[in-house]
Amino acid sequence: MTAPPPATRYPALDGVRALAAFAVVFMHVGFTTSRSVQDDLFGAVIARGDFGVTVFFLLSGFLLYRPFALRSFGVGPKPLVAEYFWRRALRIFPALWLVIAVVLAFVTAYPVRSQDWVHYLLLIQTYDHHDYDPNLTQLWTLVVEIGFYALLPLLAAAVGHVGRRSADTVLRRQAAMIAALFAVALVYNLTVTYTSMTNTQALLWLPGYLDWFGAGMTLAVLSAVPSGVRALTRPRWTIQVWAENRGLCWLLAGVLFSLSTLPIGIPRTLAPATFWEWTTQHYMYLGAALFIMLPFVLATGGRTARVLGSAPARLFGNLSYSIYLWHVPVMLWVLRRLGYRQFHGHFWELLVLTLTGTIAIAAASWFVVERPILRYGSRSWRGTQEAAARTAAAKAPIHSS
Repeated sequence: MTAPPPATRYPALDGVRALAAFAVVFMHVGFTTSRSVQDDLFGAVIARGDFGVTVFFLLSGFLLYRPFALRSFGVGPKPLVAEYFWRRALRIFPALWLVIAVVLAFVTAYPVRSQDWVHYLLLIQTYDHHDYDPNLTQLWTLVVEIGFYALLPLLAAAVGHVGRRSADTVLRRQAAMIAALFAVALVYNLTVTYTSMTNTQALLWLPGYLDWFGAGMTLAVLSAVPSGVRALTRPRWTIQVWAENRGLCWLLAGVLFSLSTLPIGIPRTLAPATFWEWTTQHYMYLGAALFIMLPFVLATGGRTARVLGSAPARLFGNLSYSIYLWHVPVMLWVLRRLGYRQFHGHFWELLVLTLTGTIAIAAASWFVVERPILRYGSRSWRGTQEAAARTAAAKAPIHSS
């Protein structure tokens, strides 16, 4: 078997992540000012800024599952599960706990109880209706992400690796596992809609979004398949052709996103969505995000990839997590300080002030809190990996050229 291209980083995805974060900011400001309910194209587009969440979930599925996918085909080192959880904890919780502490102690206008601290700090608030504080409403996606992080090593273990079976068999098992994730998501959403499940927050739980993560995992598997594997040759070849035609991919992504702005998707008002509205938008978002990412992970991505992988884009990619965490409390704080009323306009003023304040706080969070913790908190793991690599190199046979 020949290993796939040895890319360990995909710089363009940093820029994609940053754009997704800014899309969510536009959506929240548009909703708060009622700009997103105006009957024009701009209002329809910013109303669908939550498409950024779909992109986040696909990115997580791709980036986090790829080391496990490489290992399953025998072309990458075995991921250390303890290290995986430790790195996820370092990336998620310090910045999260900082924003929760500031919001609950100084920003929120709601009375804060001790159980509120516990639910938000542990990311369990959507399971029993403790997510009532509008300053932290965006954190529901992190609850879903944490559930996926916990599930991922189990999914990888269920597939197995080439040490026990052929690469063709592993690929078929990967495809079956991902298909099961799509099926579980559909069945779960049908169950929530058409049965007596009464928890109104059930659509904010992980099972409803397993297909979004599964789409990212699909890209991870395709990027990891060694040459010489014959299973699923035709669909793999077709997807590769699409990936190399980035113009077609991005055209299809644009069409799907544009369709999602029509009334066939979730209402732009506070009116509840029907199952078909929710489901139609759900799959259009999935398809659009998948076509956006294809050229960046299975092909070069061209000049667009170079722009999205540039130093400024990578910086905003690093800031994107804190931008996502901080933009809602900053927006609502600015709204109160200026005396603006919710749903009464001032979109551009609120957007500029929210972006300015959020980026400043996100930069401080990244450089003062997040980056130092990531750098120093992972030192022991780096040392262990480097020692293991040196040992393996010392034991490896020497081949003449």
